[in-house]
Amino acid sequence: MSLTPRTLCRIRVVPGLALALLALLLTACPPPVQALPDPAITAPILIEGGLVEGRLVRATGLHLALPNPPLAAARDGEIFLAAYPFLLLIYQHGFIRDSLPLPGVPTFVRAKPQPLVGFEDRLFVPELGTLMYRANDALRTREGVFWLDADGLNLDRRRIREGQFGLLAASQRYVYAFGREGWRLPDNLRIPLPGAVQAAVVLDDLYVLTAEGIHRLSLEGLRLGFRAGKFSGLETDGTYLYTLEAGRLVTLRLNLDVASSLRRGGEWAKAENRWPGVTSPIPSTTLSPSPGSALNKDSP
Repeated sequence: MSLTPRTLCRIRVVPGLALALLALLLTACPPPVQALPDPAITAPILIEGGLVEGRLVRATGLHLALPNPPLAAARDGEIFLAAYPFLLLIYQHGFIRDSLPLPGVPTFVRAKPQPLVGFEDRLFVPELGTLMYRANDALRTREGVFWLDADGLNLDRRRIREGQFGLLAASQRYVYAFGREGWRLPDNLRIPLPGAVQAAVVLDDLYVLTAEGIHRLSLEGLRLGFRAGKFSGLETDGTYLYTLEAGRLVTLRLNLDVASSLRRGGEWAKAENRWPGVTSPIPSTTLSPSPGSALNKDSP
């Protein structure tokens, strides 16, 4: 006899046992994921270590198949987030750890420094729930939730800097807000920028993506290096930088040299062997360092 809610109602058991069995049955079935666009026309999503292409996640140390292509995705080491309309899936070590209801259709998701999901008119933070902040960008740190609106930078319910900012980036030590100029917290330091910042990551140095390419700056904004190119997105695992060029994954060292093709090829070969029907690894781009660049002289 199959175990269904109807058959449970017909079983004579001690009080409370049927309800317990019914709860177990319901929790064993994951929430349905709403249908999303055909994976064939879904643009790849850049994450730490690799890409999400349709339902497949193929990144350094992480290879899995999702129930549907996500609207947004993010990764921080062993933690991977996939955001769908009204649902957030949280994976750890490649296995689903939790599924959380969301208050709408997500517009962005962040895994670093701590998980956060953005919507058109609010934010969602696991453990905290829904925050009614209409944010253009946001991130969560130990100090609270930093978020941007049309008038400036906020920390939770406090306005901490007036101005027009479009992007946030953070490390364990600093939070950066980028607009016509950069602003660093908590020391309120103005950071000169090489152009309009499209993406940024903060390590021992500050890496910013502009329309011209990827710039390596000191944490105070001094220019240390540059790699020209039409890139899209910027992620890091602390050892390498990851970006897209014409939809193809590019892996760079922290001095902006191209990483070893053997390393990339080895990782994608594992992904290729693991997933039936995946006939080729993610293509990568080979870039040549600029002759005489100072990047080849002073960086790891």
